[in-house]
Amino acid sequence: MTTPEVEPARIECVRGIPVMEITGRLDSANSPLFDAQAAPFLAGEYTRILLDFSGMTYISSAGLSSILRIVRGTAVRGGRTGVFAVPAHILEVIEISGFRAMIDIYQDRESALSGSSC
Repeated sequence: MTTPEVEPARIECVRGIPVMEITGRLDSANSPLFDAQAAPFLAGEYTRILLDFSGMTYISSAGLSSILRIVRGTAVRGGRTGVFAVPAHILEVIEISGFRAMIDIYQDRESALSGSSC
């Protein structure tokens, strides 16, 4: 018996900004599904995409590659990708991997939506 695939992100548009709430692990097992979820937003004209990491428990190099695709997708349009509610252990991975300079990090959803840095 196979386990049904669970989408790694819940996506909604808030104030015209895609907000992707990632839950659980973002690794080689589910990053392809996450990439498929993100693809329509990267194909659009969004200059800003926000990622909610509050429910993320783990990120691998495959997950970082997925995030990098989003970062590049917004950057090519002159925009930025923001993340918020980042657990300390995920923030450490972001900093060690050098992603800190490529993304905007916010304390919470509201500050991310308003663009206020923490």
